[in-house]
Amino acid sequence: MKYKGSITAFILVLITNCLYITYYFSRDGYVDTIEFIGLPIMLTLAWWCGKQFDKVKLFMEKDRNQSKELQRINEQFQVIYEKSPIGITLMDKNSRPVMANPKLQDMLGYSEKELQNITFGDISHPDDTTIIMGLLNELLEGKIDHYQLEKRYYRKDGQLVWGKVTSSLFPGKNDELSYVIGMVTDITERKVAEQHLIEAYQEMEDLSNRDGLTGIANRRYFDEYLIREWRQAVRYSKPLSLIMLDIDSFKEFNDTYGHMGGDECLKQVASILEETVKRRTDSVARYGGEEFAIILPETVINDACIVAEKIRSTVEELHIPHVGSNVSKFLTVSVGAATIIPDFNSNPEDLIREADRALYQAKQKGRNRVESYSKYSERKLLPNIV
Repeated sequence: MKYKGSITAFILVLITNCLYITYYFSRDGYVDTIEFIGLPIMLTLAWWCGKQFDKVKLFMEKDRNQSKELQRINEQFQVIYEKSPIGITLMDKNSRPVMANPKLQDMLGYSEKELQNITFGDISHPDDTTIIMGLLNELLEGKIDHYQLEKRYYRKDGQLVWGKVTSSLFPGKNDELSYVIGMVTDITERKVAEQHLIEAYQEMEDLSNRDGLTGIANRRYFDEYLIREWRQAVRYSKPLSLIMLDIDSFKEFNDTYGHMGGDECLKQVASILEETVKRRTDSVARYGGEEFAIILPETVINDACIVAEKIRSTVEELHIPHVGSNVSKFLTVSVGAATIIPDFNSNPEDLIREADRALYQAKQKGRNRVESYSKYSERKLLPNIV
């Protein structure tokens, strides 16, 4: 009751004074004027004192309620802090943990005392340290109010764990040191699953771009890569070379040694191509049947012919028997090389057409040879370099 103290004091004073006046009236037969004058004054003072008592009592009650609420909130926070499924830490401006809840300790494999003697920079992946320290400084300087990112930590046992980190400023009072609240969710399983998916997709993509027999790139990949390199050559006005080669009398080889022998022959030729072509930007592909193609970005015709001749001579030097050939008693290949500096008036089919034309010339001139074509200022076949 709001006025309980005031009413109680008022009633007590009123009763006390009434008894007092009654007593003296019964004894003396009269009451002094001062008794009547003093009564309202005493009642007023009693009301005021009771009111002050009510205020003090109200303040005390509020303080008790606030203490109980604060205790309840602290208990709730302690439960959240202790039982939270995410790691929680309070760290200083140097990223040194001041507090670390059990989940974070379990996640990183360190006790709270051990964490207080290191910084998060000490146990973070080197690639993430610079980024995280930059964000931490921006947070402490007030440039941002929070940050969120995925980063990697090294556990005490050396195992790498992924964490999704959300951090915000926990400012101190006046000139006190500002702290940062960090919340870390363990996303290691998710990141591992993502990596497995990426690897599976990459493997599937790689398989879809590989020839099942020889293991080198297939026609699908060849077409995509040629378009990509063609666009680059157009953009920078760079030469683009293409080598096309065909195994001489391959039908007769199959007829003589069977399809298994023919398959082994194709694998051997594909292996030679991969061993000969060393640059990362070059691409070796099985164009179809017994025909192969090599894309050579930023390569002039003379260099392309050197590569082509090396391939031709290496195949011949293997001395793979080929009794059904009308060219040699050993396996041989015919090779055509072409170079174009692409522009917006040409297309990749032009390069394929000219390399195929050079290959046709090599076959017409007796096979087991290299013919070349270069389109710079005019269309012409270059002399055979063999």
